[in-house]
Amino acid sequence: MINKEKISILILVCNEIKTIEKDIISIKKNLKNFIDYQLVVIQDGSTDGTYERLKFFKKKYNLTLNSVKKRRGYTNAFLTGIKSCRNDTIFFSDTGKKYDFKNLRKFIDTFFKKKTDLLSGYRIKRKDKIFRRILTFFYTKSINLLFNKKYKDYDCGFKVFRKTCIKKIVNKQNFTPYLFTSQIFIYFFKYNYKIIQLPIEYLENKKRWSRGIPMTKIPKVVILSLMNLLKIRSKF
Repeated sequence: MINKEKISILILVCNEIKTIEKDIISIKKNLKNFIDYQLVVIQDGSTDGTYERLKFFKKKYNLTLNSVKKRRGYTNAFLTGIKSCRNDTIFFSDTGKKYDFKNLRKFIDTFFKKKTDLLSGYRIKRKDKIFRRILTFFYTKSINLLFNKKYKDYDCGFKVFRKTCIKKIVNKQNFTPYLFTSQIFIYFFKYNYKIIQLPIEYLENKKRWSRGIPMTKIPKVVILSLMNLLKIRSKF
C-alpha cells in the first residue's frame, strides 16, 4: 500500500440500478494498491431493483452493506453509515456519476498530508440546472455573511473527515432534514476543526434525474434552511 493509513469509504444509494456497479468498480479501481479501506454502502428505499442487486454485490465486491426497503431519508441514512464505518477516517460521496472517483487518491492523500479534520470539495464546471446553481451561490453567500467565512461550497457531496469529530458533532447537535452535509460543515468550523477545500468537477447535467430536493419543495427548503442558519448562528 502506498498509504499506510486506513479509511472507510461511505456511499449512499437510492434508485441507482444503472450506475451503482460502475461507481463501486471505479472506487475499487482507484484505491487498488493505494490504501487499506472498507467500502460501506447504505441503500435507502430503492424501488428500481437496486435493493435486490446490492445483495449480490455485497459478496462480489466485499461490501459492508446496510440496506432497507422503506425510505429512511438522507440524514438518517448518513448517520447509519457513520456507525457502520470502522475506521476513524471516512470518505463520503454522493453516487450516480456526479463525481469522478479518479479524484479519490488526491483527496485522501491531501487529507493525511495536511493533517486536517475536514477536506471538502467545492464544485466547479457545473452543468446541472441553472436554478440549483443560483441557489447554491446564494446559500453559500448567506453562510459566509452570517459566520464571517469565505468557503466556496458547503453542500458538495465529496468529503473526507475524521469520525471522532463528526461523532462529537452529531451527539451534541440537532439537524434539519435538508442540506444536511452543509450543516455538518458549519459545525466543523464552529468547533474550530481544521478545514481544507479542493476543487472538483461536478458531472451531473441538466437532463439527469436527481434524488435531491424536488423543485416544488425548494421554496420551503430555502426558508427552513435560512431559519436554521439563524438558529445555529444564535448558538455561538
